[in-house]
Amino acid sequence: MKFFRDKRFAVLWTVLRIWLGYEWISAGFEKISNPTWVGSKAGVAITGFLKGALAKATGEHPLVQGWYANFIKTVALPNAKVFSYLVAYGELLVGISLILGALTIVGLLAGAFMNLNYMLAGTTSTNPNLYTVAILLMAAGANAYVFGLDRFIVPKLGKLFNKNSNIKTVT
Repeated sequence: MKFFRDKRFAVLWTVLRIWLGYEWISAGFEKISNPTWVGSKAGVAITGFLKGALAKATGEHPLVQGWYANFIKTVALPNAKVFSYLVAYGELLVGISLILGALTIVGLLAGAFMNLNYMLAGTTSTNPNLYTVAILLMAAGANAYVFGLDRFIVPKLGKLFNKNSNIKTVT
């Protein structure tokens, strides 16, 4: 759609990107400052969250699907401390990426993946809104980071990958 690619809308995408980054940084900083997420009691908060998700996996119309409840039981809960650090620092890094416009698409994908997991765990809150904004920004592509560090990073990465590519093109 032209709306996403039109350079005149780059300011709109930048404002949305920075707002989304602020939301992620705020959430990440809150967790990093909390010893039940990061520190002496790491894993306590996420264990409570995950057990709450498991409670939503029962009944006639469960909010959490069986396959995701199984993932929680077999992977996430046994590794709650690791996931606690991953979530806290992941949220912070997504926020930094989006505010700076550095590795923006990677940040958007990581943020959307976290939002998706929160929703799969039966938590709506602001997650559908944040997820939707991330999808819109991904659709905007390069217009999402016209006013960001990716304006300089992406061309350098492109040259680096093309220079180091062993793939021969057939002509």
